[in-house]
Amino acid sequence: MIKLIYFDFGAVLVNYTNAFRKICTDFSLNFQDFWQFYNQYDPMLATGTMTTDEFWQICIEHYHLQVPTGYELARWWVSDYVIIKPIQDLIYSLEGKIDIGIISNISHGPWQAALERGKVPNIKYKKVYLSYEEKLAKPHRAIYEKVQKESGARPEEILFVDDKAENLVVPKELGWKVVLFDERKAEEGVAEIKRLLL
Repeated sequence: MIKLIYFDFGAVLVNYTNAFRKICTDFSLNFQDFWQFYNQYDPMLATGTMTTDEFWQICIEHYHLQVPTGYELARWWVSDYVIIKPIQDLIYSLEGKIDIGIISNISHGPWQAALERGKVPNIKYKKVYLSYEEKLAKPHRAIYEKVQKESGARPEEILFVDDKAENLVVPKELGWKVVLFDERKAEEGVAEIKRLLL
């Protein structure tokens, strides 16, 4: 019986494919080019070795941007996030019935902005594991082992939902139940989660 369910954030709770769209529009940047530029720094941002502000300063210098005073990268970064309603509705329906947590590869700025802008379900979580805080990103084995140790649950009592198959390999090896979530088939994913919770 599942007693604890952990969700990834990006591409599970929110669709982020249009992240940076507003920023690119505001500064007349090529959307695909900016994503490629960002991907160079994503591992450092995710593990907290680079801050969002440091990344933005690199962007300003690289693209020779004239940035208005008070322009907040993180705020507009997540403004294009779209809530995946079926999964978030499921989370709200499960609150108080089962322990719920998050395991996400994410940097500080976007996470805080996502909280402030209501992109994260507003419930009481068992525990939230964020890569920038842990200095460790999925699929590194150590993050799952830490979650397992702190969960207070047996491996077979834990369910993990993620959109990347490589992030589910270690949890399966540890004995967790897993769901590979496809946001394009969100209703099917929710049905699979419900089946495993029975």
